[in-house]
Amino acid sequence: MPDIKFGTDGWRAVIADDFTFSNVRAVTRAIARYLEEQKRERDGVVVGFDNRFLSEEFAAQASEVLLERNIKVYLCSRPSPTPAVAFAVKHYQSAGAIMFTASHNPSRYQGIKFIPHYAGPALPPETDRISELVRIALKEEKPQKGTGKQKYLDIVQKLLEDESNNGNFVFPEPGVRTGGPSETEGLLEVVHPEGSYLEHLEQIIDIKTIAAAPPSVVIDSMYGASIGYLEAFLLPLGCRLEIIRGYRDPLFGGGLPDPSRHNLEKLRSLVLDLEAEAGLAIDGDGDRLGVIAPDGKYLSANDILILLLEHLVQSRQWRGVVARTVATTHNLDRLARFYGLQLVETPVGFKYISQALRERDAFLGGEESGGVSIRGHIPEKDGIMTALLFVEMLAASRSEPAELFQKISKKINLLTFNRWDIHTSSSQREEILKKLKNWQPEEIAGLKVEKINRTDGVKVLLKGGSWCLVRSSGTEDLFRIYIEAPDDTMLEELRHGIRWDLGL
Repeated sequence: MPDIKFGTDGWRAVIADDFTFSNVRAVTRAIARYLEEQKRERDGVVVGFDNRFLSEEFAAQASEVLLERNIKVYLCSRPSPTPAVAFAVKHYQSAGAIMFTASHNPSRYQGIKFIPHYAGPALPPETDRISELVRIALKEEKPQKGTGKQKYLDIVQKLLEDESNNGNFVFPEPGVRTGGPSETEGLLEVVHPEGSYLEHLEQIIDIKTIAAAPPSVVIDSMYGASIGYLEAFLLPLGCRLEIIRGYRDPLFGGGLPDPSRHNLEKLRSLVLDLEAEAGLAIDGDGDRLGVIAPDGKYLSANDILILLLEHLVQSRQWRGVVARTVATTHNLDRLARFYGLQLVETPVGFKYISQALRERDAFLGGEESGGVSIRGHIPEKDGIMTALLFVEMLAASRSEPAELFQKISKKINLLTFNRWDIHTSSSQREEILKKLKNWQPEEIAGLKVEKINRTDGVKVLLKGGSWCLVRSSGTEDLFRIYIEAPDDTMLEELRHGIRWDLGL
């Protein structure tokens, strides 16, 4: 029996190893039972999938299981990004969504994620119960096929018919976005989630500001599910676009669909060659963003968050709560204090940011690993929305990011951030975890310890505003060290001090 652990980002595994049709059916049965327990099965389930290998076929298997249990299925007709599928949950007022994606993982991986009725990441009580139900489903005898409202091969056929241009999207013309179902067959509706999602984005992004000063942008879709979305939104507004990696490739060009610095060299070169105002890279399932500035500098999620906070306060006059995870830049804290805003710190994981967006009405929430969302949007990380908000910021300010940072630095002292991933053996991991549990430093690299926070890993707050966080990965023999300090020299001194103390 495979060890299927169902977390916030669902379950991911290697295709044809543990990620098989049989196991997908078992996981789907578990989700169906969970919805039945919650008395939500009548609201139906959105089923979406990204550009990975066999995504359509896995989605069809899940659809058949749901239909066998008389649960209505809103089946996406083509590869769709996670945020569009999450928005479809809200649009159709469904019980949730099953999304097939392994996000930015290597191409040999596939994954299945459950998005609850509130259109954000599932919380631990929900995923824990689904995990229990998965264990039960795996022990059961496999039900006979062909008893559902729609046979598996028929569903696959319909999916393949609806695809066009070898997986590329054909979007409706501007102003002709209905977002409605293309066909209704009893409990099955084949839907196009991009229509209603793009219409929603037109309500929360300032299209007049972009149209008044449309920037030139290079878009790197990284062969992922966001292909066509930024183009459909920005071209009618007059933006000059150059597209790279804008077609379906389940192997992702031999790399990772991850918008991190070392994966964006081609984007960086094009931004410099074309003298573009930004390079926007979105990961495989469309929920994370990486940016290349006009000077070729890579902007991380921390950089993007601080720029967007300044933009939302200055251009939109938004006020209220800002939420960040324990591992995310304290530059947000400093700018929030400058403007008299409340800042909320959460454990690592966008599910906790989502909670702050839903329950505390945070107007901006984000995490160091790339997730961002805002008030009025779904409480799910969204790289497409973040990219459009970044374009809005460029148009509104008519300034380059370097100039914007310069203006911010006159208001606060900006800290420098870095993260290191350190792999260990299993035995080393256990030894380091013991040291970490008892770690009570009085100073690191000559800086006095002011406070230790053990909410998620061990976070040490130091005199002068520097801080460091050491966390163990929950899935592999890996430790992450996050450090923020006034300059690179202090970053290195703190890193060496931490590794010496813990034997990392």
